Amino acid sequence: MTKLMAVRMPENLIKELKTIRKTNGTVISHFITEAVTERIREMKENEEDIAVIESRKNEPSISEAEWNKHLKHKGINV
Repeated sequence: MTKLMAVRMPENLIKELKTIRKTNGTVISHFITEAVTERIREMKENEEDIAVIESRKNEPSISEAEWNKHLKHKGINV
């Protein structure tokens, strides 16, 4: 289901949207819906990344020298 939503936008942005519509034949409502969908997806990914970082920040870690030693032991030159 879709609903109508009025939003306030800077005039220069509206002009750019109208130019895109004329140039590409893009429907403005579809363009805005896709842009908002993409932005929401990015924000959710960022929240998930932060949650992973928070959950791992107290895990033990190793130094770069220890990691390189581990890689060398595995036969990987660094």
